[in-house]
Amino acid sequence: MLSLSHSHLPYLRAAITRAAFLAALVSTVACGHTSQVAPSALAANPADYDGQSVTVSGTVKNPTAMQMRRGTATTYQLCDNACITVIAFDDPNVSDGSQVTTTGRFRASFGSKQMMTNVLIVGGHMRGSGGAAALSPSP
Repeated sequence: MLSLSHSHLPYLRAAITRAAFLAALVSTVACGHTSQVAPSALAANPADYDGQSVTVSGTVKNPTAMQMRRGTATTYQLCDNACITVIAFDDPNVSDGSQVTTTGRFRASFGSKQMMTNVLIVGGHMRGSGGAAALSPSP
């Protein structure tokens, strides 16, 4: 039988806490969990989020339809105190000034010559984009 003194209990609790945290972290990564991030946080720390699936809410500015190699996309700025560029391949119906929440794959730089910075790729089947993603009006 295992016998522990009271002096060992804090170490045991700490070990159990670390093990539970590690299990939760592994579970989150394995499930492809997306995190809720503000546009200003993405713009301020793009390298921290590069390649991650994120959910972002903000105000739409300057939506424009454009033809890209992979099909028609709508591009727009998604802003709070700062803005990021969204390239949405799922034909969103967004209008200037609307509040939206969208999920996609964030890229610190995007394009064949990394011409665009702080870009969220939504929908479509682009390599590494994470597949189709959602766009919905914010309440």
